[in-house]
Amino acid sequence: MSNFACKVRSVRIEVHPNADLLEIGLIDGYQFIVAKGQFQNGDLGVYIPEQAIVPAPLIQQMGLEGKLAGSESNRVKAIRLRGVVSQGLFYRPMTEWPSHWVEGLDVAQELGIIKWEPPIPIEMAGEVEAAPSDTIFRTYTDVEDIKKYPNVLVEGEEVVITEKLHGSCTIVGILNGQRVASSKGIAGKQLVIREREGNVYWRVAIQEGLFAKLERYLADTGQTQVLLFGEVLGVQDLLYGLKKGALTYRAFDLYTESGWQNPDVFGDFCATYGVLPVPILYQGAFSKEILAQHTSGSSTLANHLREGVVVRPVVEREQPEVGRVILKSVSADYLLRKGGTELN
Repeated sequence: MSNFACKVRSVRIEVHPNADLLEIGLIDGYQFIVAKGQFQNGDLGVYIPEQAIVPAPLIQQMGLEGKLAGSESNRVKAIRLRGVVSQGLFYRPMTEWPSHWVEGLDVAQELGIIKWEPPIPIEMAGEVEAAPSDTIFRTYTDVEDIKKYPNVLVEGEEVVITEKLHGSCTIVGILNGQRVASSKGIAGKQLVIREREGNVYWRVAIQEGLFAKLERYLADTGQTQVLLFGEVLGVQDLLYGLKKGALTYRAFDLYTESGWQNPDVFGDFCATYGVLPVPILYQGAFSKEILAQHTSGSSTLANHLREGVVVRPVVEREQPEVGRVILKSVSADYLLRKGGTELN
């Protein structure tokens, strides 16, 4: 499910350790910097998350002209203020509080706030067509930040933590004999990319022999449909040791006619058919401390920073608030890097 929203929430205020005129606001697992005395514990306001595009009148009300990210200084991005990471904004109208603004209400549309979508490079676009009908075709799960849903995973629950790689989500499959390739965003519109020389997704699928491997899997299991989800690397600002223009691939999930496959089944698939998976950093009992230990540091694939991690239960499950339980934890160094790219 897609969960971009700007909701009315009640804030918790803490002391800023390095600034007398600033304080830290807290909502769920997110923190953001506010002027001292601007808000009190329990105050209602609108939490505006990262990647939000904020309209000019709202920016003016908050006194943030020229201070946000993007060419038009209107995009919310993580920053560090006096040594503390700030993720998002907290807004209260200067006029009377709207009577219908109750806690939990999403007011993004009312305020004219939209989610920023990065432009798609030409080599990652292409001619598209409708996905095969009456098949299992789908896009990938929206992996939400655990800061937004801090209580979905239970302390002690057995989980797998994998490195979150900074590439582009690649969907490769065979559906009743038809080969398909797509990206997360394009597949979200129930479209596939027509095969074309130079298209990133087709190029990496052929380079890695993914269709042949999926055909073997279908023949061995007696199935007729399979989708493999992975990350094509070499297309964003973190190159994982690749020369410019080179691509490589790591898989992270498998979907069949019986649904999402548990991590152990996915691991067996990768080992049997020679598919490189994303690096596993930890498997065992979940705790917030263990998650924090693995979130930051260097990538296991290259000598540069780690984007973060993805954490999921060893047994697939859903939860009403978030849907499929699979969450991410993103490194602060990654959020604060300069000149980064963000492509689906």
